Order: sequence, then C-alpha cells, then structure tokens
Amino acid sequence: MNTQLPLISIITVSYNVVNTIEQTILSVINQGFDNYEYIIIDGGSKDGTLEIIKKYEDKITLWISEADKGIYDAMNKGVLLAKGEWVNFMNAGDLFANNISKLLNDALVDKNHDVIYGDVFIKKNGVLSLDKAREIYQLNYSLNFCHQSSFVRREILVKYPFSLNYKISSDYNLFLNLFIKGYNFHYIKSAISIFEYGGISSGTSKKYIKERFLILSNSHKGFKNKVWFNYKFVKMLLPFNRATILNFFKN
Repeated sequence: MNTQLPLISIITVSYNVVNTIEQTILSVINQGFDNYEYIIIDGGSKDGTLEIIKKYEDKITLWISEADKGIYDAMNKGVLLAKGEWVNFMNAGDLFANNISKLLNDALVDKNHDVIYGDVFIKKNGVLSLDKAREIYQLNYSLNFCHQSSFVRREILVKYPFSLNYKISSDYNLFLNLFIKGYNFHYIKSAISIFEYGGISSGTSKKYIKERFLILSNSHKGFKNKVWFNYKFVKMLLPFNRATILNFFKN
C-alpha cells in the first residue's frame, strides 16, 4: 500500500456491455495499490452486465444500476457518490495502460495540479496505436487528450458537473471551460489508458460536429475568438473528414 497517495475514485459507467465490462473491472482491481475506491454506475443493463459486476462485488466499493439520462448523467452520479480527492473515469471497454500509483505518484500529491492528463493507446480492430496528448493550447478548439487518460480533482467536478445539454462532447465542454477559467493542467509524458475506439464520442458524425460548434461558440468570449477557434476546429478536422464536414454545411 502506498500511503502517500490521496484517495482516488475510479468510476466506470456501463450499459449493456457484457462483452467488455469484465476486462475493465480486472484492469482496475489489479492495479496493485489499495488507496482507491471503485464505483460502477450502470444504466439498467439487461444483457448480463450485472451478473459480471456481482461476480466482483467484493472488489467494488459501490455500484448501482438504474435508468439515467445518458452517460454524462451517470458520470455526475458517480462524482456525487465518490469520496476521493481525485476522479478518473475508466468506462466499460477501456483499460489502464500502466500502474497509476507509480506513474502519477508525484503529480497526485502536488496541490498545484487541478487536472492531470497523459497519452493514450487507441485500440481499433484489435490494433493498438499510441496517441500522444497535444499542446494544451489546442484545448481552445479540440480535446487534446483522452478523457480516460485524465484525473480531475473531485471538488472541481462537483462544482462544474457535466452538462446534459451535450450527449457526445460534454467532457470537452468541461475541460475547455476549466482551461479558460485558468485551472492548472499537468501533463504526464506516458500512456495512462487504453481507449476502445467506437464509443459515443468516437468518429465525427454530424451530431459531434454540431456539438463542438456549439461548445466553441458558447465558451469563447468575443466574436473574433468564436470565429477563429471554430475555423481552427474545421481546419484540424478537414483533411480526415472532408466529406462529413462538407455534407454538414450543405444541409
């Protein structure tokens, strides 16, 4: 046991994920340190997910299963139930890439840090590829790190819960506004999580693009900033998703 570490709340949000929930649970409970709590917020699964959760009940601090208003509502529930100083969301299908007690020990005890983030391995079609976090300034127009590879002080998440106005990008809305408000972001030069590509925020659907435009317009002050950072967002996306973006503007 590492007594130096503050209590960490690891929260898993799930809904009908019988094929992936077990690997996530094992990734959390096999971390090799004791100073954490593990909370699972399930949306009322009917596919056998609850049977797997019950299998590891003695390793799980708290779990609930009830209908919710979506993933961000479930994440807010988890925050309010949590008691840790730091919160990490490791949702069903996602894994820790490294031992966080060794990797983040110094950062987690530093009182100056509000958000800690690192790199991520993206798993797509069974293949892992390292995606390094980009310059923090890019938060002005894009989420520059994977949410699963971040730790946020619980008191901040209580003060600024995830907005239910966004179904895909509320995590980006949160991080952008924390950045604009001047909260301290600390980068760890190592992969923290393995993210299973294919979740609600994967890809660039019309809904994703619409939400990002709304977030950028609502968060940035001044007409020039709104136009500039929306332009930067489109420019970043265009080489990879030209057809989707052009189709978005046509309709």
